[in-house]
Amino acid sequence: MRFTAIDIETTGLSPERDRIIEIGAVRFVDGVKTEVFSTLVHPQLPAIPERITALTGITEEMLAGAPEEAEAMQRLFSFLEGEEVLLGHNILFDYSFLSVAAGRMGCPFEFRGLDTLLMARLSRPELPRKNLSVMCEEYGIQTECAHRAYEDALAAARLYFCLSEQFSEGHPEWFATQPLSYVKKKTEPVTAKQVRYLKAIIDTYHLSLAPDFATLTKSEASRMIDTLLATYGRI
Repeated sequence: MRFTAIDIETTGLSPERDRIIEIGAVRFVDGVKTEVFSTLVHPQLPAIPERITALTGITEEMLAGAPEEAEAMQRLFSFLEGEEVLLGHNILFDYSFLSVAAGRMGCPFEFRGLDTLLMARLSRPELPRKNLSVMCEEYGIQTECAHRAYEDALAAARLYFCLSEQFSEGHPEWFATQPLSYVKKKTEPVTAKQVRYLKAIIDTYHLSLAPDFATLTKSEASRMIDTLLATYGRI
């Protein structure tokens, strides 16, 4: 089996408003790592949010000489030539940003996906949290630097092999590829219920996250809630 594990770091949670700042990818063929891809990406924004630098360690100085989005994506297209399957932890998050970036260039971005977050939810329902760092700890997967794209892509691939070895014989359907799709939703303002829920998550986990509720859309809030719940667990 062949797939490319992929991960990105971004300036936020909205594929339309935020930008990619790092892409990491690792190709596996029959369980063997064969090729790697890694690049920082200049987001062409006035500033990177402090919370993103705190999370990833990526600074504006590090991005100063990085390729801009179009160049980085062209390099990624070349790396992914002939590839059919992308793997990631919450792969739809990464795919949505990459798909939107490709769309800005007028290029298609069509792949099938393997989602280790979904696999973890199906196979390990007893775990209260199933983010990548928790799952890596559960399976003894060592990472040199969490929240960096290449390291997280590699960790997701290793997690896939662990879960597949443990559960694929009894549940092959959990490990089947699925078409990846991202459609920009109609812009609707965030709902009062979403605002209350987001504030509750932020307060519960003491997050240094300050969404702009005046401009946040309903779909953006929904993705933000899903990502935070996947990372920190339900409240």
